[in-house]
Amino acid sequence: MAAEKRTYREIKTGTLTVDAKAFAAAEDFYYDTRSELKITDVGESDAQAVADKLSQLVGADAEVCCDGRKTRIADIVPCKEAALAPLSFLDKKRHDFADLIRIMRRLCAEDGCEWDKAQTHESIRANAVEEAYELVEAINNKDVPNIREECGDVMLQSVFHCRIAEKNGEFTVSDALTELCEKLIQRHPHVFGDVVATNPEESLSSWEAAKAKEKGAYGAVAKMKRTAKALPAVERAVKVQKAAKKAGFDFANADDAAKKVGEELAECLSASDTEREMECGDLLFAAVNVIRLLGIDPETALSRSVAKFVSRFERLEAAAGVPVGELTPERADELWEAVKADENR
Repeated sequence: MAAEKRTYREIKTGTLTVDAKAFAAAEDFYYDTRSELKITDVGESDAQAVADKLSQLVGADAEVCCDGRKTRIADIVPCKEAALAPLSFLDKKRHDFADLIRIMRRLCAEDGCEWDKAQTHESIRANAVEEAYELVEAINNKDVPNIREECGDVMLQSVFHCRIAEKNGEFTVSDALTELCEKLIQRHPHVFGDVVATNPEESLSSWEAAKAKEKGAYGAVAKMKRTAKALPAVERAVKVQKAAKKAGFDFANADDAAKKVGEELAECLSASDTEREMECGDLLFAAVNVIRLLGIDPETALSRSVAKFVSRFERLEAAAGVPVGELTPERADELWEAVKADENR
């Protein structure tokens, strides 16, 4: 027996009426598009602004009734009342955060997507890290369309976890948003309070002081312990080192830090089998110190070096015409140097 086709319709939730001038002047305007929206007293000076704002909310091609006459939003004319009928997210050409929440609730509903319904916090946790790194890569590439796409993917992961939590009775998306908004307000006393900050450095200090007060934890050790253990090791090392620096414990400059790299390398090479892993870690930690003091982000620097190596290896294999493993070490080195030299031409 064929499965029954599933349909989705949203119910009308009421009517929202707003004056055209107030609507056009509103810096941020969001409404439940399951409601009918009525914009009154649309004058000559308001029509274009009303059309532009509605286009951003639901799309320029959506239908609106101007004094009972149907037209596209993009073609709104002065009228006593412009009425936009309730819209399901299935009918909209532009969407907002509320649509994302509704879509995820629908996907995870009893008659939703079987895969989405089966997911847990643990089963999709790796996706959050992967999507975050894809966003970082898009930023590094200065690829704005890709940044836009990856920002959406990162939001999806957060909303997905919120929906799973709702099903488990743990918390709701409203709980998460409330906590976030309260945190932003409390940690910006220089914006929402009476603290004065006139530059980025003072603003950051204000944020960190508010955060320390909120957590009830002060000092370098507390900050180090709060650094997420799930961070990439290089990035976590940088954060711990910066906490030590704020406490006054740091090398004077990169040259002094470089001496420690030499010491750690010697200890690494002479270490016993049981000690070698720790000594290798100390070597990496020392190298991160040097790079940080040079004003370079170690994570970014290492990522670029890995990408460069992959690119060179690809050209090496292409030049060899055979798998690299079939080359003699001498021939492989010769081709490697040729590839490097070609980069500088």
